[in-house]
Amino acid sequence: MKVTIIPSGPFIVNTLLLWDEGSKKAALVDPADRKAVEEARDVADRKGLDVVYILNTHEHPDHTAANSWAKLTFPNAELLIHEDGAKHLNFWTQSEIGQLAGAEFSPPPDRRLRGGEVLKLGSLEFKVIHTPGHSPGSVCFFFPSEKLAVVGDLIFKGSIGRYDLPMSDYFQLKSSILRFLQSVPRDTLIVPGHGETTTVEEELQTNPFIKELVG
Repeated sequence: MKVTIIPSGPFIVNTLLLWDEGSKKAALVDPADRKAVEEARDVADRKGLDVVYILNTHEHPDHTAANSWAKLTFPNAELLIHEDGAKHLNFWTQSEIGQLAGAEFSPPPDRRLRGGEVLKLGSLEFKVIHTPGHSPGSVCFFFPSEKLAVVGDLIFKGSIGRYDLPMSDYFQLKSSILRFLQSVPRDTLIVPGHGETTTVEEELQTNPFIKELVG
């Protein structure tokens, strides 16, 4: 499996292009602006990739700003978001944060996730873990064979997701973080929605918020 991280947009979101090297099937995660989508298309063209998914880790507009452009660029790709995120997708587009993010109205998802699904990306399988708290529709995408988790704004290197936004909930966030940490190996690579990659082990050892949560 290969991963290209494209820091994008005013909020410097980690837009991702993930692909299975054997089948060349690929997924675009959190298209933050048109430039990120164009960069992902350039990589896909150079590598001969077939982008089959556009995945949103959650519904906040910095992570969905270019959903529409991504669907135009990769018309055969399915747009997937959690059902609780889909309900509020374009509410966020019209918000002040959405305006700052330069968000465009998103098309409806092709599939609404519920959590617990196991999806295929070529020969790779990945699990959808519903992790509400930062937002109702937050999810993680965990690739067990690669020990890699795309976590959106659940956990960051040295921090955790915000819980002071509309529809966020600290107690849900705490529960989701604990459930996630119990669901993946300690040597799992965490690719967050913003900032540097890290590992579960590193965050258990050094992240003050997580150390407080786990006691």
